[in-house]
Amino acid sequence: MKRAQQFWHANRNKLTTAVRASAAALAVITIAFIWAMTSQPQADAASSVFTIKGAGTAGYISKFLNNYTIGNSGIFEYLGNVGIGTAAPQAKLDVLGNVRIEGTGSALIFPDGSVVHNRAELVGPQGPAGPQGPAGPQGPPGPTGPAGPSGPTGPQGPAGANGVGHAWTASGTQSISNSQVTIASVTVPAGSYLIFAEGDVSNLDPGFSDQDANCTLTTPDGDIDSFDDRVAAGASQKAPLQGTALNVSDTTMFSVSCGTLQWIRLGQVDSDRRERD
Repeated sequence: MKRAQQFWHANRNKLTTAVRASAAALAVITIAFIWAMTSQPQADAASSVFTIKGAGTAGYISKFLNNYTIGNSGIFEYLGNVGIGTAAPQAKLDVLGNVRIEGTGSALIFPDGSVVHNRAELVGPQGPAGPQGPAGPQGPPGPTGPAGPSGPTGPQGPAGANGVGHAWTASGTQSISNSQVTIASVTVPAGSYLIFAEGDVSNLDPGFSDQDANCTLTTPDGDIDSFDDRVAAGASQKAPLQGTALNVSDTTMFSVSCGTLQWIRLGQVDSDRRERD
């Protein structure tokens, strides 16, 4: 401070002249003078004090974030109420979250002087059970529950008697062309028969043309039933056949034969005309 006064007395004439000359110069010189005063340490003194920095928010209790910086803590004070974790305390102490009490002798002390150390003391012992009241009316039945899973399938029973005494079966697969080809046949003893057959005709023609399929169920005495229909290229067609044969002789043979007849399309103008291969 003494050195600042010496600076002022030594330079006051200059300062006065500068003040009269310009207000801007006054501002510059004044700043320089203030700096000169505040920057001078006391004689024979060493400063070890650091500047405290930081800022806070109104209502929040401050805390040191490090050795020289302050900031907000989690404690808030409002109208005499203190909140921990809340900025709107509704009581003298308002805690948002769990409160833990630990340590020997720790307890809650109430205004009437009572002390509670644990949950059992707070709740108190359970009283005796009261008498059972009268039974109320029975409620309506509840909805039916879902059906349980199905049990396992039982064993299959023995086959029943065949209505015609016995059954003969035969099957086969053949590639057919324009001539009839036997697909399957069966030889039976003398008797009367009810005959069922089914062919599955597939058109695999590489030229992608429609085919007329013909399948016939026959006996040595002649045709019993036949199937005749067109099968589109790449498609399949079922050929169901059935018939009866009465009082046939021993070793009579029933057979199913199939053939195909290709139809050639001659063009858009004559599209309905067909020729046989």
